[in-house]
Amino acid sequence: MGEGLITRRNSSGVLIEFENYYNFVEGLTSSTPTALSVARASLAGASVGGYALFAGGYASASGNASNVVDAYNTFLTHSTPTALSVARENLTGASVGGYALFAGGYEGYWSGNSNVVDAYDTSLTRSTPTALSVARSALAGASVGNYALFAGGDTGTSGDASNVVDAYNTSLTRSTPTALSVARENLAGTSVGNYALFAGGYASDSDNVSTNVVDAYDTSLTRSTPTALSVARK
Repeated sequence: MGEGLITRRNSSGVLIEFENYYNFVEGLTSSTPTALSVARASLAGASVGGYALFAGGYASASGNASNVVDAYNTFLTHSTPTALSVARENLTGASVGGYALFAGGYEGYWSGNSNVVDAYDTSLTRSTPTALSVARSALAGASVGNYALFAGGDTGTSGDASNVVDAYNTSLTRSTPTALSVARENLAGTSVGNYALFAGGYASDSDNVSTNVVDAYDTSLTRSTPTALSVARK
């Protein structure tokens, strides 16, 4: 091992690999940060500035939806910013510009699905931009270019899935791009290159019919439908 390096040689003594020692050790190090302030399921995550945020969820201890937000900085130091404006579970998160957004969800038996959007800036100050155009839970979030997108979900109307897509720009102004090609809930969202993708889901909750459809939105919010998933699933 030389100056801060780990070297590896084959059976003939030929150098085949080297790696910075400190990065190597760092890569093997694991840690357990401070636990969430409240145990809960069906919460959402998003990042902004130097923080990863986890918001809402179902708190089994109370049997209710939670409004708690836990934040972790780049040193994994834990804090609890201002709570969500409305407690809810099965919400989703996405980031755009200087904001982490948490959208939709299920508020509870008496209130049903939510259209609320909470936004946290890089100082973890909360604001409430224009609500979703349709209240829904089990939706998906993803980001592309200057937009955070929230797609699909359960409208709570006879278990009907939604094809609605709401987009928020860096000023938190909402627009409604072309809808999903197939209405669905319990779908998944992620980003790659210049696309936000929404894949799979239940096309009909009442019939438990999964779909393999993938919808892609580019930086202009133009929709395309790439090759479907290899297996239909939620």
